[in-house]
Amino acid sequence: KTAEAFPITDIKSPRRKTLPERLSTRFIILHTTEAESRSALRSIAQGGKASYIVDKDGKVYRVLERSQVSVGCGRSMWAGMSNLDNHAINIEVVGYHHKPPTPQQVASLRVLLDTLKRAHRVRDKNVMPHSQVAYGRPNKWHRRSHRGRKRCGMLFATDSIRKKLGLLEKPGYDPDVEA
Repeated sequence: KTAEAFPITDIKSPRRKTLPERLSTRFIILHTTEAESRSALRSIAQGGKASYIVDKDGKVYRVLERSQVSVGCGRSMWAGMSNLDNHAINIEVVGYHHKPPTPQQVASLRVLLDTLKRAHRVRDKNVMPHSQVAYGRPNKWHRRSHRGRKRCGMLFATDSIRKKLGLLEKPGYDPDVEA
C-alpha cells in the first residue's frame, strides 16, 4: 500500500513553509494529545507538532509534508541519538495517556503504521511512545539530563496495544539508561 491508498485528510500547517526536511526516518513516535479533538487539531497544526493526527473516529489527518520535520519529540534521545524530530515521524493520537485508543483509532493507526513502516523501512521496535524517548533538563532534583517520567503515549508501550497495532517487536531496554 502507498500513503495515497489510505484516506488521509490534509490540514495544512502554516509551518509547512518553514520546517526543513527530516535527515532520516528511523523512528515513528506515538503521542497522545492530552486534549480533545478540536483544540488538539488546531494546536498541532499551528505548531507543526506532528506529521499525522488520528482522531477518535479513526479519521487520519496529515499536518506536514511526508518528509518534513515535525516538532513533537522536543528534547529526546534514543540509542545515542538526540533531537529525534530530525529522524522520526510523529503521530498524535487524540486522547489521553491513561485511556486506551478507540477501536476506530486502533484500526486506522494500524494501517497508517503499516504504510509508514513499509515506506521508510522502520522496524516495529523503532515505533515507540513519546514517553520512552523524552528526557528532562537538569533541575533542582536532578543535576544531569535524565530520562523523565513523561506520560505522553505511554500506553503504546504495552504489549496488548502493540499487538492490536500489529507491532510484534519492541525495545527490550532503554539504551541510554543502560549506557
